[in-house]
Amino acid sequence: MTGGGDRTRAYGRTVRWFTHQIAGVGLAAVAVAALNTHEAAAAATLGAAWVGSMLPDADQAGARVYRKTLIERRVTLLALAGALARLPVRLLALLPHRGLTHSLPACAAATLLCGLLVSLAEPRLAIAAAAGAAIGYGTHVAADACTPAGVPVWAPLSRRRRWLLPARARIRTGSPHEYLILTLLTVALAVALGKLTN
Repeated sequence: MTGGGDRTRAYGRTVRWFTHQIAGVGLAAVAVAALNTHEAAAAATLGAAWVGSMLPDADQAGARVYRKTLIERRVTLLALAGALARLPVRLLALLPHRGLTHSLPACAAATLLCGLLVSLAEPRLAIAAAAGAAIGYGTHVAADACTPAGVPVWAPLSRRRRWLLPARARIRTGSPHEYLILTLLTVALAVALGKLTN
């Protein structure tokens, strides 16, 4: 019976990364829709939120952020660019999971770095991209602060874990509560994206 349990655990991990992406991109889409942002800035915000939502888990070697995207698998030049972009991030896999990368200082550093990198290519989109990275990264950390494990919000200044929910309300990865939240987030994202396209 270990095969079924392994599939359940694997699916639970899948839901977790998907929940992070939906939450990060969904919140960014709501912000973009509320601010009536032009297309280029909206794309920069949403793209950076998507990447930012995956970055806190860069402290795990098999994290989603290290996997090639569909377009990278089809376009060799993009695959090379993606591999080069991920190279410095790979050092984070040496850190313990849910440590430094799950903190507000790390979120601030990722936000600043994203803004700086985008400003080198297109300065007018730097603030939008930095905002997206902050939203994506921040929602990931906030979501993990709702789990029983919590997060060290002030690492490296403090290793003390913090939670956003009381002990009895904390959400386990892959639990029915997470599936419910994922469903609600997906509906909210669809509504926000619908408003963006109108």
